[in-house]
Amino acid sequence: MLVIKNGFVVLNDKIVKKDILIDDEKIIDIKDCIDIDNVTVIDATDKIVLPGGIDIHTHFHMAFGGTYSSDDYESGSLAASTKGITTYLDYAILKQEPTINDLINDKLKLAKNSYVDYGFHVALTRSDDAILDELKYAKDYGVSSFKCFMVYKKENMMISDEQLKKILLKAKQYDLLINVHAEDVDMIDNNIDAFVKNNMLNNYYHYLSRPEEAEYLGVLKALKIAKEANAPIYIVHNACKDGILAIKKAKQEGQIVYAETCPQYLNFTCDVYKKNDSYNYVCSPAIKGKQSQDALWDAIKDHTIDTVATDHCPFQLKEKLWGKDDFRKTPNGCDGIENLYPYMLDKANKKIISYVDAARLVSYNPAQIFKLKNKGEIAIGKDADIIIYNPNRPITFDIKNSLSNCDYSIWQDYQYSGTIETTILRGKIIYDNNQSCAIKGYGKYIKRG
Repeated sequence: MLVIKNGFVVLNDKIVKKDILIDDEKIIDIKDCIDIDNVTVIDATDKIVLPGGIDIHTHFHMAFGGTYSSDDYESGSLAASTKGITTYLDYAILKQEPTINDLINDKLKLAKNSYVDYGFHVALTRSDDAILDELKYAKDYGVSSFKCFMVYKKENMMISDEQLKKILLKAKQYDLLINVHAEDVDMIDNNIDAFVKNNMLNNYYHYLSRPEEAEYLGVLKALKIAKEANAPIYIVHNACKDGILAIKKAKQEGQIVYAETCPQYLNFTCDVYKKNDSYNYVCSPAIKGKQSQDALWDAIKDHTIDTVATDHCPFQLKEKLWGKDDFRKTPNGCDGIENLYPYMLDKANKKIISYVDAARLVSYNPAQIFKLKNKGEIAIGKDADIIIYNPNRPITFDIKNSLSNCDYSIWQDYQYSGTIETTILRGKIIYDNNQSCAIKGYGKYIKRG
């Protein structure tokens, strides 16, 4: 048994000073005072106790441009555990695998050494009848969400408008959720062709090739197709003002649409593409301008944005340097899994949002939307996935102290006003006071449905 005493506990709608009793991986009691002999006690006086973080957007061991993202399921999950992430949902991209079930089985073999709990979304890159028929069995192997790319036509990953509608209709039939990467592929490809023709290849042109308008048009189209199918939709990594305003309007009109953004869009602007290390910030959608950044924060505060996730997809510096003089060669993706919860808690500590908001965006809503039924909140009967945050212990992020398999970070030298001191996964302490005590393979595959 484990007791967390004297902490300020973040519940779904408030913060209360309570003790928490944990046994057999579960939270079994929450009350004003718990005094039991022969139990492990954590004193959380003056600290904030929150549900474990859920990163619902990762790309571990993802093939891209002749290499793989630098974090696999082992290194990425270990790094996550040190910064409050107790569960992640990774994107399994369907390519040559004959069936979705084959893909999931392949991914389960790769993820068997995960240090924290995990599940998968499946990214569909084709919509033949055999794949669509297989959707009805998706929940049997624990997948209840799928992704469609409205981009990457040249890479043979794009789902057409017609295919997207067909997939949405099937998903609705089986109570599955479709996630969409929404950008206008023709505008992007035309922009890139024009820049190449005029030898405009530095990384600022990555942003100019995927400007606000390209994302806005993609979001409008995704909303329109989902409305025609009368199906819910989840739009990933929102980065632009007009796109998020379109989502807000759709929600006000009664459409079921969920919106995600990422810390890189909340913290940086497109000016990063003018820096000497601009290639490190290349991700898609591109980081946008200050007006978009401000609009994202407004959408967090008015609850238009439902979740914050990372799109964690780092590469080694030598690989990012492939695109130093040609943005087309830069592997797309940034790190983030170590900074998601610390960043949002930093904003709560500075009173930009509340601690309840931070937990809602990084834990509660992800669990609710993606059917992680035992995750996402501090409540009796739920998994004892808990973090303890010290708001009075500043820390500066340094990649040299990271357990990620990444040799640079866009978050290098970011100064956090507080620190996650303890991470607990299903009742087991896996990180405490700067020391990892996570166990390789302790992470469990979470079947969703």
